[in-house]
Amino acid sequence: MTTFLGRHSEADDHIEQLRWLGHDVRVVSGGDDKAGVLEAFASGLALPEWFGHNWDALLDALRDLDAPRDAPIELVWDHAAGLRARDRDAYDTVVEILEQVADERDDLHVTVVTR
Repeated sequence: MTTFLGRHSEADDHIEQLRWLGHDVRVVSGGDDKAGVLEAFASGLALPEWFGHNWDALLDALRDLDAPRDAPIELVWDHAAGLRARDRDAYDTVVEILEQVADERDDLHVTVVTR
């Protein structure tokens, strides 16, 4: 399941609530174009060196994320509004990838914050 929060929502409260619940919260911030968003995921999630900075590599890397505490992973893509405004196709692709991984994994949930 994917949760979408807009710029007027209480995104910070949502993130804190997830942490309070004991979830493994991982926040990726921004990205204004394809290269920027791929770099944001690579650095925000400390993806392995084999990460190829393309959509297929992002999908593979997200499938391989481990939860160190056996807690659900809460993947939060914050500040996604920039990409949505500049490149709607790239934004839609990222959302598709996130939703696909969330559908495949019982231990991973996604929040997209467009602020």
